Amino acid sequence: MARGHKPFPTIKRRLHGNASKRPLNTHEPEPPATNLDGVPRELVGNDEAIREWRRLAPMLKTIRQVTEADRASLIALCLEWSRYLEATEQAHPRILVASRSGYKMPNPWLAIARFALANCLKLWPELGLTPSSRSKVKTADGPSLPGGDGFSEFDAVDPPSTH
Repeated sequence: MARGHKPFPTIKRRLHGNASKRPLNTHEPEPPATNLDGVPRELVGNDEAIREWRRLAPMLKTIRQVTEADRASLIALCLEWSRYLEATEQAHPRILVASRSGYKMPNPWLAIARFALANCLKLWPELGLTPSSRSKVKTADGPSLPGGDGFSEFDAVDPPSTH
C-alpha cells in the first residue's frame, strides 16, 4: 500500500509553505543553527571533498537549509562528489583490453563513477541542492550572499498556489 511521501518536519514546512493547511506543530523542537565553519576532520586529506565543502557550506548556512543533523549528509555528499570526480578522471579509456587474452571490458572506474553519482543524486535533494527541491523554498529575512549566487532566485519567490 502506497502511503505517499514522508511527512516534512515543521521547520521544512515553514520554508516550503503549508499547502495542506494542516496546523503546524508548535511544540516540535527546532534544531539550532549549524556551525559549518572549518573543514570537518572526515574530509582532511581529500582536496576535492574540501573544495566542495567550502563551496556548499557557506551557501547552505546562509539560507539556513541545513542543521547539525544534516552535517553528516553534507560530509557524505562532499566525499561522494570527490569520488565521482576521481572516477570520471580515471575512466579513460572507457574500454580496456586485457593484455594476454585481448578481451575487451569496460573500465571498472565507470561503475565507481556511476555509483558515486547515484549517491550524489540521492543527497542533493535532501540538502535542497536541486532546482525541484528548492522550487517552493521561501527565504528567511536576512543577508544574502555577496555578489549573488546560485540561490539568489530565492529573493523573489512567490508563495505556492493552492488550486
